[in-house]
Amino acid sequence: MSSQIALLLCCGFIGWLFRRDMVWRKAGSLALIIPGAWITIQGSRPLSYWFGGGGGSEANLIDTVAFAGLMGSAIVVLVKRGIRWGTLIRRNRALFLIYFFLAMSAFWSGMPAVSLKRVIKDFGCVLVALVVLTETNPTEAIRIVFVRVSYLLFPLSVVFIKFFPEIGRQANRAGENMFTGITTHKNSLGETVFVFGLIILWDLIETYKSEARRGKNGQVLIRLGMFLMGLWLLVTCNSQTSRLCLILGILTLWGSARLAGMRYGKRVLIACLAVVICLTVLDSTFGISDAIVVALGRNPTLTGRTDIWRVVLDQKTDPFIGSGFYTFWDSEKGKAIIDSYMRINSTHNGYLEMYVDGGLVGDVLLGLLLLAAGSRVIGRLFTGDPLGKTGLMYWLLAILYNFSETSFFRLDVLWFTFLLVTIEYLQRLQQSGERGIVPERLGNPAETSLSGA
Repeated sequence: MSSQIALLLCCGFIGWLFRRDMVWRKAGSLALIIPGAWITIQGSRPLSYWFGGGGGSEANLIDTVAFAGLMGSAIVVLVKRGIRWGTLIRRNRALFLIYFFLAMSAFWSGMPAVSLKRVIKDFGCVLVALVVLTETNPTEAIRIVFVRVSYLLFPLSVVFIKFFPEIGRQANRAGENMFTGITTHKNSLGETVFVFGLIILWDLIETYKSEARRGKNGQVLIRLGMFLMGLWLLVTCNSQTSRLCLILGILTLWGSARLAGMRYGKRVLIACLAVVICLTVLDSTFGISDAIVVALGRNPTLTGRTDIWRVVLDQKTDPFIGSGFYTFWDSEKGKAIIDSYMRINSTHNGYLEMYVDGGLVGDVLLGLLLLAAGSRVIGRLFTGDPLGKTGLMYWLLAILYNFSETSFFRLDVLWFTFLLVTIEYLQRLQQSGERGIVPERLGNPAETSLSGA
């Protein structure tokens, strides 16, 4: 089969999937196009790449206009929906405090304008997430957006890997073939697959449990097929961290449902988290995981990551306030590391990346954000909130993923999803009798706004 025919058939298949899903469920407003476009860009390549612009998103006019347009559209939608910014900030103090600190870090950054621009762009994740959360049924909106975008990203990744190697494959630093699909790196493809794949699984379960009606079995099979396609992509790209995250995500989704039904489930969950923290502390002291990794025949340096961490720490950035948000890699110190490690521009550790950007202050604020988010998702789980299980899952995965990759405050799908399921909001009470509309958080019937974390 020629590549052109394969791409044509793929586009027809994608159109069929969209049509079937739109017939199956009509919940959600046209405003969902905004988060749909946002995560499509985050889960693939910069928009400029597809228009022959080389794919560099920093100074490219196409990417700048696209992000500005989506952020502006999100603000317009939120204003029309009557969001109360004061309430939003109060309910999400930790989130807004760290964004304020990162914005202030532009003052001591070597590139103030660049640093501030990147903070503002990353804050777009919050604005776009709020578009979803202000929908009549936010949980249904999340599933709709992610599942429909996966209909685009997953099949195209398969076709690019199979029929367009100049797009879907790249050579890694060792000169070996690396399968990237619609993304720019195998780890990026792995992240996209496990983040979208878990929501597909969640949607599969909810569809299977829904009331019987015409087309239900077909929808279940479609989601099952997409999940299996994601598994193939995950095996093909060989991203070890993403494989582990998918497995842990499935176990968390399964386990949280059981914990929610237990009499002392909250205590059990907190005890389990305490054990994990203790094991982490012991591991940092005695190197338990290194011995296990070696016994399994794996590289204890996490494929060179520990070498990168050591070199980054050797650069002696300001230990208290860092070097300014996301400008280290553009400095002379960062460029020296990039040259040494063949253009690598990430510490492959979200906590170390925050230390470089904001020093100990930044890491403390990040810790407060994670604690606040953890408390929130655990509370939701045991009060029957529809986002309880999903929130706990992505909260845990974000914490784990950032031990070997960088996701916090970087424009990628895991960070966006983390914000989406941890922001605190007040869902408007809906008087509508439309099928499938169930308010997640009831407020004053006259309330027309929401507040988020």
